[in-house]
Amino acid sequence: MKGRAGFSIVELLVSMTIFSFGVLGGVALLETGYRWEGRAELATQLTVAAEMKLEELKAVAGTQLADTVQLQLGGELDSDVANHWDNIELDGRSFLRRWRIEPGPSGVVLATVRVQVANARVPRRAELRTYIIP
Repeated sequence: MKGRAGFSIVELLVSMTIFSFGVLGGVALLETGYRWEGRAELATQLTVAAEMKLEELKAVAGTQLADTVQLQLGGELDSDVANHWDNIELDGRSFLRRWRIEPGPSGVVLATVRVQVANARVPRRAELRTYIIP
């Protein structure tokens, strides 16, 4: 009688175990990738919200109108100060923006904008600075 061709049960179990560990490792990598992608998306949204506010402040400064209350010296980055904070919504997320205006060199002002996710359990934020010619 000739030996039968094929795999034994033990060989099949060993190969299935090795395959299962490979699949589980791939799933773990996918989950980590999705988490990193979510963090990168949030960082981009925070930066965009801060850049939008800086561009708005630059536009207000360029109009030469009397209504430049947003460019008055003052403001706080850690608390709400009148005319130096607002809320914005981007892609379904609500962001709190605060800005501080300080005197800069040669008649310009230094604008600092801090943006954070409104009502977030874990504070995530972005902070940008630029000089503005009033």
